[in-house]
Amino acid sequence: MSAWGLLGRTWRMWVPIALLNTVLQALLVVPFATPAASVVFVLLVLASLAGVVASVALIAAALRSALAGSRRWPTWGEWLAVLLLTVAVSASALVAAWLVIPTLAVAAIMLPAVFGVPQRTAWGFGLFAQAPLRGVLLTLMTLALAALLWFAALVFGFFVTGWVGAALTWLVFGLVGVVVLASWFATPRRDRA
Repeated sequence: MSAWGLLGRTWRMWVPIALLNTVLQALLVVPFATPAASVVFVLLVLASLAGVVASVALIAAALRSALAGSRRWPTWGEWLAVLLLTVAVSASALVAAWLVIPTLAVAAIMLPAVFGVPQRTAWGFGLFAQAPLRGVLLTLMTLALAALLWFAALVFGFFVTGWVGAALTWLVFGLVGVVVLASWFATPRRDRA
Protein backbone atom coordinates (compact mmCIF):
# COMPACT_ATOMS: atom_id res chain seq x y z
CA MET A 1 0.00 0.00 0.00
CA SER A 2 1.33 3.46 -0.86
CA ALA A 3 1.59 6.29 1.64
CA TRP A 4 -1.38 8.06 0.03
CA GLY A 5 -3.44 4.88 0.15
CA LEU A 6 -2.53 4.48 3.80
CA LEU A 7 -3.51 8.09 4.53
CA GLY A 8 -6.80 7.58 2.72
CA ARG A 9 -7.52 4.43 4.65
CA THR A 10 -6.81 6.00 8.06
CA TRP A 11 -8.11 9.55 7.58
CA ARG A 12 -10.94 9.02 10.10
CA MET A 13 -8.30 8.58 12.77
CA TRP A 14 -5.51 11.03 11.90
CA VAL A 15 -7.64 14.03 10.86
CA PRO A 16 -9.42 14.41 14.24
CA ILE A 17 -6.21 13.66 16.15
CA ALA A 18 -4.24 16.31 14.20
CA LEU A 19 -7.05 18.84 14.70
CA LEU A 20 -7.39 18.10 18.43
CA ASN A 21 -3.64 18.45 18.93
CA THR A 22 -3.73 21.76 17.03
CA VAL A 23 -6.49 23.07 19.28
CA LEU A 24 -4.70 21.86 22.42
CA GLN A 25 -1.38 23.45 21.43
CA ALA A 26 -3.11 26.75 20.54
CA LEU A 27 -4.99 26.81 23.86
CA LEU A 28 -1.74 26.26 25.74
CA VAL A 29 -0.41 29.52 24.27
CA VAL A 30 -3.45 31.51 25.39
CA PRO A 31 -2.23 32.06 28.98
CA PHE A 32 0.85 33.80 27.50
CA ALA A 33 3.10 32.20 30.07
CA THR A 34 6.71 33.08 29.37
CA PRO A 35 9.49 30.53 29.74
CA ALA A 36 10.41 30.54 33.40
CA ALA A 37 10.74 28.19 36.31
CA SER A 38 7.12 28.71 37.31
CA VAL A 39 4.55 26.04 38.08
CA VAL A 40 2.19 27.34 35.37
CA PHE A 41 4.83 27.18 32.65
CA VAL A 42 5.97 23.69 33.66
CA LEU A 43 2.34 22.47 33.60
CA LEU A 44 1.83 23.99 30.14
CA VAL A 45 4.98 22.28 28.85
CA LEU A 46 3.86 18.93 30.29
CA ALA A 47 0.40 19.32 28.74
CA SER A 48 1.98 20.14 25.38
CA LEU A 49 4.27 17.12 25.63
CA ALA A 50 1.32 14.88 26.53
CA GLY A 51 -0.63 16.16 23.52
CA VAL A 52 2.23 15.44 21.11
CA VAL A 53 2.91 11.99 22.58
CA ALA A 54 -0.77 11.03 22.46
CA SER A 55 -1.15 12.30 18.89
CA VAL A 56 1.93 10.53 17.54
CA ALA A 57 1.20 7.25 19.35
CA LEU A 58 -2.44 7.11 18.25
CA ILE A 59 -1.64 7.99 14.63
CA ALA A 60 1.19 5.44 14.49
CA ALA A 61 -1.11 2.78 15.94
CA ALA A 62 -3.78 3.62 13.34
CA LEU A 63 -1.22 3.32 10.52
CA ARG A 64 -0.03 -0.02 11.87
CA SER A 65 -3.58 -1.26 12.25
CA ALA A 66 -4.41 -0.31 8.66
CA LEU A 67 -1.35 -2.15 7.36
CA ALA A 68 -1.44 -5.28 9.46
CA GLY A 69 -4.96 -5.48 10.80
CA SER A 70 -3.49 -5.86 14.28
CA ARG A 71 -4.38 -4.12 17.53
CA ARG A 72 -5.66 -0.59 17.22
CA TRP A 73 -4.31 0.89 20.46
CA PRO A 74 -0.65 1.38 21.40
CA THR A 75 0.89 -0.90 23.99
CA TRP A 76 2.59 0.49 27.09
CA GLY A 77 5.98 -0.06 25.48
CA GLU A 78 4.91 1.88 22.40
CA TRP A 79 3.64 4.75 24.56
CA LEU A 80 6.98 4.80 26.36
CA ALA A 81 8.96 4.72 23.10
CA VAL A 82 6.97 7.65 21.69
CA LEU A 83 7.51 9.56 24.94
CA LEU A 84 11.27 8.94 24.80
CA LEU A 85 11.48 9.96 21.12
CA THR A 86 9.47 13.12 21.82
CA VAL A 87 11.70 14.01 24.77
CA ALA A 88 14.78 13.38 22.59
CA VAL A 89 13.48 15.76 19.91
CA SER A 90 12.64 18.37 22.57
CA ALA A 91 16.05 17.99 24.23
CA SER A 92 17.79 18.39 20.88
CA ALA A 93 16.06 21.76 20.49
CA LEU A 94 17.53 22.85 23.81
CA VAL A 95 21.04 21.92 22.67
CA ALA A 96 20.83 23.66 19.28
CA ALA A 97 17.78 24.66 17.25
CA TRP A 98 19.11 23.11 14.02
CA LEU A 99 19.62 19.76 15.78
CA VAL A 100 15.86 19.22 15.75
CA ILE A 101 15.97 18.46 12.01
CA PRO A 102 18.15 15.32 12.11
CA THR A 103 16.57 14.22 15.38
CA LEU A 104 13.10 14.38 13.82
CA ALA A 105 14.36 12.33 10.87
CA VAL A 106 15.77 9.64 13.17
CA ALA A 107 12.49 9.59 15.14
CA ALA A 108 10.52 9.17 11.89
CA ILE A 109 12.74 6.24 10.93
CA MET A 110 12.41 4.59 14.34
CA LEU A 111 8.64 4.92 14.86
CA PRO A 112 7.64 2.29 12.29
CA ALA A 113 10.11 -0.11 13.90
CA VAL A 114 8.54 0.50 17.31
CA PHE A 115 5.03 -0.05 15.90
CA GLY A 116 6.20 -2.62 13.35
CA VAL A 117 4.75 -5.83 12.11
CA PRO A 118 7.06 -8.69 13.20
CA GLN A 119 7.08 -10.38 9.79
CA ARG A 120 8.50 -7.29 8.10
CA THR A 121 12.24 -6.78 8.46
CA ALA A 122 12.34 -3.52 6.56
CA TRP A 123 10.78 -1.43 9.31
CA GLY A 124 12.97 1.39 10.58
CA PHE A 125 16.65 1.15 9.83
CA GLY A 126 16.19 -2.28 8.21
CA LEU A 127 14.88 -0.43 5.17
CA PHE A 128 18.42 0.72 4.37
CA ALA A 129 19.57 -2.91 4.04
CA GLN A 130 16.54 -4.04 2.03
CA ALA A 131 16.11 -0.99 -0.25
CA PRO A 132 19.02 1.42 0.28
CA LEU A 133 18.06 3.91 -2.43
CA ARG A 134 14.49 4.14 -1.18
CA GLY A 135 15.74 4.57 2.38
CA VAL A 136 18.17 7.34 1.43
CA LEU A 137 15.58 9.17 -0.69
CA LEU A 138 12.97 8.93 2.04
CA THR A 139 15.49 10.19 4.60
CA LEU A 140 16.43 13.12 2.36
CA MET A 141 12.73 13.93 1.89
CA THR A 142 12.20 13.80 5.65
CA LEU A 143 15.21 16.05 6.30
CA ALA A 144 14.12 18.52 3.61
CA LEU A 145 10.56 18.74 4.94
CA ALA A 146 11.77 19.13 8.53
CA ALA A 147 14.22 21.88 7.49
CA LEU A 148 11.55 23.65 5.44
CA LEU A 149 9.06 23.53 8.31
CA TRP A 150 11.68 24.67 10.81
CA PHE A 151 12.61 27.66 8.64
CA ALA A 152 8.96 28.46 7.86
CA ALA A 153 8.09 28.38 11.57
CA LEU A 154 10.91 30.79 12.36
CA VAL A 155 9.85 33.24 9.64
CA PHE A 156 6.14 32.79 10.39
CA GLY A 157 6.79 33.56 14.06
CA PHE A 158 7.77 37.11 13.13
CA PHE A 159 4.45 37.84 11.44
CA VAL A 160 1.80 35.80 13.24
CA THR A 161 2.11 35.23 16.97
CA GLY A 162 -0.03 34.09 19.86
CA TRP A 163 -2.64 31.39 19.66
CA VAL A 164 -3.37 32.02 15.98
CA GLY A 165 0.27 31.49 15.05
CA ALA A 166 0.46 28.40 17.26
CA ALA A 167 -2.69 26.94 15.70
CA LEU A 168 -1.52 27.48 12.12
CA THR A 169 1.97 26.20 12.87
CA TRP A 170 0.75 23.06 14.64
CA LEU A 171 -1.82 22.37 11.94
CA VAL A 172 0.83 22.44 9.22
CA PHE A 173 3.30 20.47 11.36
CA GLY A 174 0.62 17.88 12.10
CA LEU A 175 -0.43 17.41 8.49
CA VAL A 176 3.12 17.21 7.15
CA GLY A 177 4.10 14.94 10.03
CA VAL A 178 1.29 12.51 9.20
CA VAL A 179 2.42 12.40 5.56
CA VAL A 180 6.01 11.71 6.61
CA LEU A 181 4.95 8.98 9.07
CA ALA A 182 2.69 7.37 6.48
CA SER A 183 5.60 7.35 4.02
CA TRP A 184 7.83 5.56 6.51
CA PHE A 185 5.08 3.13 7.52
CA ALA A 186 4.04 2.32 3.94
CA THR A 187 7.54 1.71 2.59
CA PRO A 188 8.14 -1.78 4.08
CA ARG A 189 4.84 -3.07 2.76
CA ARG A 190 6.13 -2.62 -0.80
CA ASP A 191 9.05 -4.96 -0.14
CA ARG A 192 8.77 -8.48 -1.49
CA ALA A 193 9.28 -11.22 1.06
